[in-house]
Amino acid sequence: MSKTSWKGIHSVLVTPFTPDGRIDFERFKELALENIANGADGLIACGSTGEFYTMTVEERVSLFKATVEAAAGKVPVIAGVSDLRNDVVMGLCAAAEAAGCDGILALPPIYAKPDLRETELFYKRVAAATRLPIMLYNSPARIGVNMTPDLVSKLADIENVVAIKDSSADIQQVTELCAKVKDRLAVFVGYETMIRAALPVGCVGVVAMAHQLSGKLVRSYYDACVAGDILTIDRLEPAVFAIYRCFKAGSFYAGIKTVMALLGRPVGAPREPLLPYSEAQVETVRSILASADVPGVIASVK
Repeated sequence: MSKTSWKGIHSVLVTPFTPDGRIDFERFKELALENIANGADGLIACGSTGEFYTMTVEERVSLFKATVEAAAGKVPVIAGVSDLRNDVVMGLCAAAEAAGCDGILALPPIYAKPDLRETELFYKRVAAATRLPIMLYNSPARIGVNMTPDLVSKLADIENVVAIKDSSADIQQVTELCAKVKDRLAVFVGYETMIRAALPVGCVGVVAMAHQLSGKLVRSYYDACVAGDILTIDRLEPAVFAIYRCFKAGSFYAGIKTVMALLGRPVGAPREPLLPYSEAQVETVRSILASADVPGVIASVK
């Protein structure tokens, strides 16, 4: 049996910035509340979508506190603690605990590309440093490390390792992973585009990027997948996939902010090294959204 009740849609919050590059905490709290109102089952602060890699430790700790305050116990708050240096990761774990977060999300050490032995040791160090439940995070494209189902099965024996976000985008790997650990870990996929394929093999949820910009679209799509409502799945799926195509028109995380602005949920520009989408990229996004009638589909599920 899984060691946690985490399931469903866990939304990775973007971090809104003001024109001069500071965190817009008021807008951030509004987004958190909108996510909850639109059906998020959990919130993740300072994930990759939140541009954690551009922030100081102090900024990340402030966002942990702001998310806990906004959630007010309605849904679990998971703190993104990923970094290259172990001392920073451990410090963020302690800060997340002090802020009242309900868990942590941790990548293997970024940039270093640890092998599986080193990745295993890293997670054991993290688990020993915090009492909070841990969500492992497999993101081979970003980190250059693929956490195999065999490795995850070993890590599942650690008491406070309770879940994994798998962003391999490989349904064969996800299927094997679920077969090995679904009785011990809550398995989440990292993309809404995999919900339909992932739930039947044993996944319990999605760590979501598109949910925060799509109103109740992702909630409705997810619920239809749970219920096996093929007509609703087929009706909503083109819009979900179109949103993801928009993200790929340029830098992924910049794309999320562009789509949010075009759908009436402005959150400012990304921080460098990423740049706002060019006019040509914005026009590509407009064309993709229009081709799948994304605004109309979103409006239909409000």
